Amino acid sequence: CARLGAELDRLSQVITGQEKKLENEQFTSRAPEIVVTKEREKLGSWRDQAETLRRKRAQLGCPG
Repeated sequence: CARLGAELDRLSQVITGQEKKLENEQFTSRAPEIVVTKEREKLGSWRDQAETLRRKRAQLGCPG
């Protein structure tokens, strides 16, 4: 549970940073569309990974 929780915390920080990056109008307006698209794909992948970790923690009966 602790290991999954630590990984989930790390992913949450990465997701938050990526969301801020994509909310930055200077980044999205200046970067090539392919770069912005890849960054959005990364964010989606990390969100999927975080959801998988949450489900695993729930199956194990981990607190929180």
